[in-house]
Amino acid sequence: MNPIISQMMNGFMSGFTNMFKQVKAAQNPNAMMQSMAQNNSQLGQTMSFINQNGGNAKQLYYSMCQQKGVDPNIIINNLKNM
Repeated sequence: MNPIISQMMNGFMSGFTNMFKQVKAAQNPNAMMQSMAQNNSQLGQTMSFINQNGGNAKQLYYSMCQQKGVDPNIIINNLKNM
């Protein structure tokens, strides 16, 4: 893996891993995400950005990866291996 991507992933994944596990374990993942967005300004901004761009997070994710020159599957595979 590219060392720059590896550094980015390590920093990103540490905080994201906990959030991902909480949402995954929740009985109502949508309610959990809304609650987290209210309590975390960065997540709130992200959710707002998703809604401003059509509300399709998957499509936005792939589009942003393409714009940044990042392989989206690297992040997806890391999430699957949690």
